[in-house]
Amino acid sequence: MISSPLLLIRRLRTVPRLLLLATVFFAASLLASPIEVANKAGQTMAVEVLSYTASSGNVRIRRGDGQIFNTKIDAFDAASQERIIANAPKEVAKFEMDVSVGKKRRDQASSTFMENMTITTSVKITNLTRDNDLGETNFTILLVARNSRRYADRSQDWYRILSVQKFSTQLPAGKFSEHELKPVATSYDSDKDSSNLGGWEFEGYLLVAQDPAGKILATKTTLGQVLTTTVKEEKRVLDALKLGEGMETEHDLTPRGSR
Repeated sequence: MISSPLLLIRRLRTVPRLLLLATVFFAASLLASPIEVANKAGQTMAVEVLSYTASSGNVRIRRGDGQIFNTKIDAFDAASQERIIANAPKEVAKFEMDVSVGKKRRDQASSTFMENMTITTSVKITNLTRDNDLGETNFTILLVARNSRRYADRSQDWYRILSVQKFSTQLPAGKFSEHELKPVATSYDSDKDSSNLGGWEFEGYLLVAQDPAGKILATKTTLGQVLTTTVKEEKRVLDALKLGEGMETEHDLTPRGSR
């Protein structure tokens, strides 16, 4: 760990790997403007701030001669720390959303065709970036069922919103969080023929991530038409987020009867 940028720059001058670092980060910092900073001893230099990670205090800076190194923000005086934070690139952390769905079935009473299903869902959010913390991010997941009556009558093929659940998280660089959601129950006729009496069989989900202002950051879905149409337009995703539990929709999550 580098504790003093000014003391260690001379030691880093001969390290060839710095040339690679300079190449890697050059494109990301073309628009960065140099600022003057000082360490706590009052020594000054002009640098470009390439990244700042609030959770760890790590700072990556480039000096005027192109050399890049890492240090801690507390190596600088208070005024310099403020300038570093203000001039650090404001990039949205890249993150990954993993959804795990469990479906437990059991026969309904003495029936051989009606089934009860309990759906359990967990979501793992992983911050994939090394330098950027993931700020407060809001997540909404819609669990969707499909009318099993479609096996007897193809005209009765539509969706129903089983559950709408929300959670929020913020993650330091490289960290993850896991979220267990409330179990959801449904029932349906499992016979896939003209005798089907109907019911609601779990079909899939739509998971949406938003920033605090409501902007869509990411989506993930297992619903075919939602994947090919709905998630390609932010307005349609925002409309889908207005759906309530029990509402019936078309396969693109447009409310039934709205067309």
